[in-house]
Amino acid sequence: MSLSEIVYESKEFSRTAEISIKQKKLMTPAYFPAISSYGTKYSFQALSHLLTVYSYPRLLISAYDIQFFEEKEQLLREISEYSKRCFVFLDSGVYESSWTADSKWTYDLYRKIASHVDFDFYTSFDILPCAKDTTEEFTKRTFEMILASYRLSNKVGFIPVLHGLEPDQLLSLVKKFVKKYPNLCGIIAVPERDCGQDIVEKARTIIKIRKLLDKSNSRTILHILGCGNPISLVIFSYCGADLFDSLDWTKCIIDPHSLITNDFSHLELINCDCSICSGVERNYAEKVLLHNLLFYQDYMLQIQSLIRKNQIFDFICEHVGQRIIRKIVNQKI
Repeated sequence: MSLSEIVYESKEFSRTAEISIKQKKLMTPAYFPAISSYGTKYSFQALSHLLTVYSYPRLLISAYDIQFFEEKEQLLREISEYSKRCFVFLDSGVYESSWTADSKWTYDLYRKIASHVDFDFYTSFDILPCAKDTTEEFTKRTFEMILASYRLSNKVGFIPVLHGLEPDQLLSLVKKFVKKYPNLCGIIAVPERDCGQDIVEKARTIIKIRKLLDKSNSRTILHILGCGNPISLVIFSYCGADLFDSLDWTKCIIDPHSLITNDFSHLELINCDCSICSGVERNYAEKVLLHNLLFYQDYMLQIQSLIRKNQIFDFICEHVGQRIIRKIVNQKI
């Protein structure tokens, strides 16, 4: 089932699309700031409160963190109110449970939490690849869990998550899934880390996935999990990715002019004159986080404009040089 309409499609791979859910509209490419209890020095509560209070138009939140949050009912009320005007992406929580080695986090707990959250998008309870599994076993377990996850809600924004120990395994899984379950391919998500080791290999993998999806339905939205580096965002958008999420907004400072990420303490060094940096006095951490959020909002709008004006290739060449982008697109795929 397609949730999107292609607004503009370039002669290469990039495109802009409009996703409509519950009378809310989302233009792609778009970035979801993720909230997590793992991988950031700021509390889950502080980050979720910041995004909801300032009504950032999108957020990704983990079911795992909701389950173990002490003031769960208050959080659920805040999310419910926020979701009336903004997009909520509910992640299955496998990321947090795997990093904390919490074997008690199960699909049944995810299903229970999902029944209490007002969300627009929700992922399958993803199966992480294991070297001891055969490809057939891994594929079978992945597809079974995707089907189970699809049934946990009647909401339309279902996102199957597909993994791979290396790019070829990921591509094989995507190909099999699209062929077997085309009705579940409104949106497909893959982790950036599974697409390759370097930027060129990752970009080539994303192009291959985009081509696989387009053979079945060009309106399928491709989400890249765990991707927030500004250069990666524009290159992967060029390669046909539509949605992104990450914790990057909580870990560094982004220079909107150079697109370079800096140490969290270096805000004064980038001489930024955005409305946050030149505005009212704030707590330093809040100032940096809001600076980053404003950057991502403006930057994704800029990428959308670059695509529509057929200028994204030139923009990438300006920031990384023609050698890299030519290396990506000249590869036989």
